[in-house]
Amino acid sequence: MGEPSDSLALFLCHESESSLNEDDERIERSEEHFPTTIGDDEDYVAELVLKENRRFETEPTKTTSSVDRLIAIDWILTTRTRFGFQQQTAYIAISYLDLFLQRRFIGLQRDETWAIRLLSVACLSLAAKMEERIVPGLSQYPQDHDFVFKPDVIRKTELLVLSTLDWKMNLITPFHYLNYFVAKISPDHSVSKELVLLRSSDSLLALTKEISFTDYRQFVVAAVTTMLASSTSSDIRLTREEIANKFGSISWWTSNENENVYLCYQRMLEIEERKHMTPPPEIAVPREPPASGSGAKRRLSFDDPDQTSPPAKRTRRL
Repeated sequence: MGEPSDSLALFLCHESESSLNEDDERIERSEEHFPTTIGDDEDYVAELVLKENRRFETEPTKTTSSVDRLIAIDWILTTRTRFGFQQQTAYIAISYLDLFLQRRFIGLQRDETWAIRLLSVACLSLAAKMEERIVPGLSQYPQDHDFVFKPDVIRKTELLVLSTLDWKMNLITPFHYLNYFVAKISPDHSVSKELVLLRSSDSLLALTKEISFTDYRQFVVAAVTTMLASSTSSDIRLTREEIANKFGSISWWTSNENENVYLCYQRMLEIEERKHMTPPPEIAVPREPPASGSGAKRRLSFDDPDQTSPPAKRTRRL
C-alpha cells in the first residue's frame, strides 16, 4: 500500500458514504462474536488462541510514533470515562489505532496533530458501535479549542479505518481470557476473583501506553496480567520454571507459550520498575487559547471532507 505524499490524504476515503449505513451488517459478517465471559471451556479457548495465532502472524510490525500514540491513547481513555464506556471499548479503540498506524504508517508534522485526534475519534466511535448498547452521536464526542471535526469528516475517517482493517473489527482481546486464567492461575483464591479481575482490567488499559496491540498475542498478555494481578506481593519474581508450572494443567499449552509468557512477564516487570524510578511523561492536553494578542491560537473547524490541503496551514474557516 503506497504512502500518500500528503498526510491529509490518509484521511480522505473515496468510497461512497452511503456504505456507512451498512456498517453493522458488514462488520457482523466479517467474524463471529467472541463473548468476554468464557468460563473454563478448554476447547473454546484453544480455538480462540488458534484464531489469534493466525492473525498475529500476518500483521505488519512497523513502529509508530510514540508521542502521537500517547496523545491519542490519553484522549481515548479520558473520553471513555466521560461517556462511561466499558474498559474493553477503550482497549479495542486503541487496538484499532495500533492496527491502522502500523498498516498506514503516518509521520505527522508539527502542524498536523489534528490528524491523530481525528483518528482517535473515529477509532473510539467504531469501538463503541461494536461494544456499547448506547452509542453517542458523532457530534457528541468532545472537541477542544484547537480542532472541531464535523460528523461527515469523522464518518469518512471511520470508513478509512474499516477499509484498512478489512472490516475485521471483532477483535480478540485479553478481556476474553481473564475469567479463564483466573480459574487456572488462582484456583485457591488467595486473592478474590473480583479483585483479580479489577486489577487486571485496570492494568490492561494502563499497559496500552507501553505495549502495542501487535507486540504480543492477547492470550499471553491476559495470562501475564492475571498472574501479576493475583500475586500477593509486588516483590515476588517468578522463574521460567515457576511460570511453566502455573500453566501445566492447560491441555493446549505448549513450551513455546511458556517462553512467550516469560518474555512478556519480564517486560511488564521492567515497565513497573521504570514507573517507580522516573516520573510519567507529560502528555499534551488542550489549553485555553489566550484571549488576545498575536499568540492566540486559531480555532480550526473541519467540515469539508474533500479538503486536500493541511488544515493547520490554512487561515480561512475549513
